[in-house]
Amino acid sequence: MICFGYEAKGDGPPDVCYYRVAPDGKFLEVVWLVAPVVGMIHDFAVTENFVLFPIMPQVCDLERLKQGGEHWQWSPETPFYVGVLPRTGAKPEDVKWFQYRNSFPGHVSNTFKDSSGNLVMDIALSDKNVFFWWPDAQWNAPEPSSIVSQLKRFVTDPKSSNLHLADPEVLQEDNSEFYRIDDRFATQPYRHCFYDMLNPALGTDFPGITHQLGGGYPLYNSLGHLDLQTRKVEVYFPGRTHMVQEPVFIPRRGSGEEGDGYLLALVNNYATMSSELHLLDTKNFTKVQVVILLPVRLRQGLHGNWVDDDKP
Repeated sequence: MICFGYEAKGDGPPDVCYYRVAPDGKFLEVVWLVAPVVGMIHDFAVTENFVLFPIMPQVCDLERLKQGGEHWQWSPETPFYVGVLPRTGAKPEDVKWFQYRNSFPGHVSNTFKDSSGNLVMDIALSDKNVFFWWPDAQWNAPEPSSIVSQLKRFVTDPKSSNLHLADPEVLQEDNSEFYRIDDRFATQPYRHCFYDMLNPALGTDFPGITHQLGGGYPLYNSLGHLDLQTRKVEVYFPGRTHMVQEPVFIPRRGSGEEGDGYLLALVNNYATMSSELHLLDTKNFTKVQVVILLPVRLRQGLHGNWVDDDKP
């Protein structure tokens, strides 16, 4: 297991701890790093030979904490940093802190080494503060409806002495997040990406369900499938009163083909105020195969994995 912790020595210091754990629970190595800022590391990326730490410009200041201020505050002056560290046998001085202009990194889709030895990181990126509930020092925050996060691809040479990242390629232009892949192809070049997306043009009855949402801004009303080879996008729209949560990919039993299987997502039905499981076949993505009505209503939640019952 590959793990990390930020603010790993307590609130305020820029210490990052990277460590690996064997299946028997024994620590294989521990590497302590010092980040360029005390920023939030919400997600990280792994390749066969490197780990990458994207740092949000949501920063902590110990003096602000002592005065009773918020732990996190958006810093428009702070770049988006990415720490790159060898996955095994690293020393603290081996880390390189690349940087890009001020922007908000979200969840990683996949990261791998290309044929030229470059690191390719596909990640959600927005030019606005997605965590708008933590504004900047002047209490400025974007209007939630104006925030757009897109899947973008950074390519960088881990051996480079130039620590400024080139502009990323936009892989998918819709407002999207919570990317999932066929995990058998993690750390490798891949073709299929599944995700949540928000597209008001699909027909969601926003006026009709706003009072049921209980405040805030609607999150995601559909599921997307991006073919990274053809750049074709397929969309599943669950209904006018439905919002989707993060999906999981389930490989089709007996198939080794990437992306061949099912997508399972928890869906909130705001007309009935109930929760549903929607199962999609990736070969017929736009049509639901099964809708399971749950006997309880679940809160909005994030992050999960599918484990086959024949796995130990």
